[in-house]
This record gives sequence, structure tokens and C-alpha cells, in this order.
Amino acid sequence: MKSELPIPFKLQLATRRQNRELDHQTIENFGISGFTLMEIAGLESAKFIANTQNNLKKGLFLCGKGNNAGDALVAARHLSDNYQHKVSLFFIEGTEDLSPDTQKNHELLQKIENDDLKYLSSLDKIDISDFDYIVDGLLGTGLKDKIRENYSKVINSVKLAGLASSKKTTVFSLDIPTGLDCDSGNILGTAIKADYTLTFGSNKIGFYLNKGPEVTGHIKAFPLSFPSNLREFNAALIDESITDITGPMARVADHKYHDGTVHILAGSEGLTGAAIMAAKSAWNSGAGAVILYSPKKLLPVYETALPEIIKVPVGIDTDAYFTADHAETILSKLNDKPGVLVVGPGVGIKPETTDLIVKILTDCDLPAVIDADALNAWPELRNADTSKKKNWVFTPHPGELSGYFNISEKDDAKRLEELKKLTEKESISILSKGFPAIYSDFVNQQFITGYDNRIFSRAGFGDVLAGTIAANIAITSKITPSVVHALAEGYQKYLTLKNKDEFKPSSLL
Repeated sequence: MKSELPIPFKLQLATRRQNRELDHQTIENFGISGFTLMEIAGLESAKFIANTQNNLKKGLFLCGKGNNAGDALVAARHLSDNYQHKVSLFFIEGTEDLSPDTQKNHELLQKIENDDLKYLSSLDKIDISDFDYIVDGLLGTGLKDKIRENYSKVINSVKLAGLASSKKTTVFSLDIPTGLDCDSGNILGTAIKADYTLTFGSNKIGFYLNKGPEVTGHIKAFPLSFPSNLREFNAALIDESITDITGPMARVADHKYHDGTVHILAGSEGLTGAAIMAAKSAWNSGAGAVILYSPKKLLPVYETALPEIIKVPVGIDTDAYFTADHAETILSKLNDKPGVLVVGPGVGIKPETTDLIVKILTDCDLPAVIDADALNAWPELRNADTSKKKNWVFTPHPGELSGYFNISEKDDAKRLEELKKLTEKESISILSKGFPAIYSDFVNQQFITGYDNRIFSRAGFGDVLAGTIAANIAITSKITPSVVHALAEGYQKYLTLKNKDEFKPSSLL
């Protein structure tokens, strides 16, 4: 992914192939050895574990044969030698045929004279819950197939120990929880459930898809000595820090219609609340002017609820929904006061309304946030000029994504892949709501929310989001940074409000 935003390494989400290629290029072409990279990873892990566990703790290290085990051995050496931890090591397949760098670190560990460093030949008679913490160094990002029985047995023992004991044994997975697919976030039979995932060099895309969030716990990304010019990544993570990258959505203008006008084409009889929420959101997000179009019959509702919003009545006194007859009035105002258009919340799906939406979007050149009922117009809109479509952001929830765009919401990894194909082919941008939310634009920038946004899956939150995105675009004239910033603001609201008993869309206004 090539991004117009300067994405820091911890927000770069890489695939298995990209991780392997980065390792290979750094070792073979750049000249930093795998042994050095392993030492850095293990040392950073040891420091982090020591900071969370303090000194004189008792740790169980579960090791396979590959480099993941090598990271664990480095951490064990430092924790035993420098932090006085009682370290017990269990090699699930013995110590024969270890990877070369892992074998070197095994030899270093054996040179330490420490009576508190022990090797376990079996876990059968060990009470795992007696340990203060467990380090998972069994398998790494290379795992593609269902986990083998001997690994499943150890993983299930760790799970059972956690359930049976009143004492909390903290689980640290190194680079990736064993059993989690690095690319898809699916569980390959069974998986370690980590309290902390300490990942190295690159963040992994599978941590944030499908079952990934259920087993990764708190993710801590540690840099390794990888040259930045060798890095590749498939998507970027949205967390609280990304607002520093997108920049402020602050309007500086000499009058209300300069850089910050949002037009709202929303609402119909019985569905005026959606228009009200979208208009209030755009206003509270800093728009200089918010112009709401209203079928004349609904105008009294908006006059009472939205005193600060400019209202433009259309049609005759009995009109309670939009029709193609309203197009001339709306287009005239859009051309007179350029800005950003929000279309869809609560407009309904009557054929006359859909005809109006198609005409407005194909006849005007404004950026548009196309939400809710307006998505019903997609079959006609997909034939529009590419220059117009590049200014459109579609914001479907999972059912709408499946119904209108034929992309299933069942598998996050497939959703990510299909969104990339569709947005590139159709020259549009799509914010696919759900958990996680995925944003994909037509130049193949993709962003994934890294927080539990299921708290927003209630009526009204989509209207608020549409208004916020439109205001951001109106202020900055930049579509992708504006969408990403709006999702990051949602994360900040989530942190503030997630423990409140009543969390309503109005909480965001």
C-alpha cells in the first residue's frame, strides 16, 4: 500500500509474505543478521515482561523449533540473568533440529550459571497455574495449516489452567499467538489466548480481522532494524494516534461559506431524525454552514429541531419525501454554494426519490458522502463518469455491503480483499461499517479500525458519522484523510464513553 499519509511502522499492517520478504531483504541484502534481529526482539520482550511482572517472578517458556522459539530463549536469558526470574523451559519437540539462530541462543542460555533456570521434559505433572506468566514461543507467522495435535494439547493445557485457577497467569505471545493465521485472523484449529502480543518489526494484519482481536490481547509493536525503504504493508491501522498524521480538521475561513459548507439531502416523513442527526453532526464538526434540504411538509420539524441550520424547502406544501421535481431547486443551491453533499439518511427508497438522487449526483461535481437509503441508487450510479465517482464515499453497513455491492460481511479478510478490487475497478471509495470498520479508496489505500467499534452499531450512529465525514471533507478538501480522521475521532469517543450505561448517538454531538 502506498499512502498519501506518513504511516508509522506500528500502524502498518503487513501480511505473512511481506514479513518474510522484509526479514529476507534485511538479512541478505542490507546486512543485519537474523541473530542480531532475534537478540533485539528477545531483549525488548524481556524488558516489557519485567516491567509488567517485576523481579523474582516465575515464568514458563513454551518453545517450538523455529525463530519464534529463539525470541523466547533470548527473553528467557535476560529475565533469568538480569531480573532474577525463575525460568522453566519446555521444548515441545525437543532441542534437536532447532533453527540455526535458535540453536545459537540455546547454547548461550546453557552457559548461564543459574539454579533457577530449568528444563522441563513434560508438562503432564506440572501445574501451569503456579507460574506468574507464560511466554508463547511455539509457532510464528509461517503457520498456514491446522495446528498439530501435540501443539493443540499444550495450548489447551494453558487454556484449562487459566480457567481452573483463581490466580491470574499472564500470557505473553511473541510475534503472534500460536494458532492464529497471520493474514486472515482465523484460528487454525486452536490458538493461545494472549494477554499481550509482543510483535516485532511489523504489525500483522490478521491481528485485526476475524478472530484476531479475541486472542491477541494488548498488542505491543516493537521496531527492529529494518530499513524503511524495504517495508511493504497492505493496510493501515486506525487508532488514537492517527489524528496526528491526518492533521487537524480545523477550519480557517473569512466567511461561513468558505471551506466548510455541508449540504444535507436527507429525511422523509417518519424518518426526520436521521436528517437531524446528520445536520447536527456536520455543524458540531466545524462546518461553516450546513444547508438542509426539506420537502415542504417536513419543514416545521426542522425549524424547531435545528435553529442553527439553513433550511431550503422544496416542492409543495404536501410533499413529504423527495422526488425528481425537486432537482432544479437543489442543484441551483449546490452550484451557488459549493461544498460537500451528504445524501441518504432517512430519505427512503421510493423510485421517485432514487431518481432524484441519481440526477443530483450525476449532474453536480461536489464530493458526496452516500449513505443509507441512497445506496439504493448504486446500480444507476456505477455508470457515471469516473471523474465524478472519484469524489464519492459510500458508507454501507454489513447488510448494505452485501445487498448493494455483493460483498459478504462474514469473513473480514475476504471483505478486505473484495473491497480493494471493487474500489479500484469502480473508482470509488467505500467505508464498510461493522467490526472492524474497513475504509478502502480507489488508489488502494486501506484502513482498518483497531478498536471495538461494535458500540456504534445502533440506529443513528451512521447518520452522525456521515455528517462528521462531510464536514471534514468540506474543511480540508481531502477525502481519505477526512474519513480516517472521523474514524479515529470515533475511537476517542469510544474510550470516553464505553463504560457509560447509556451510550446514544447524541453522546457524540
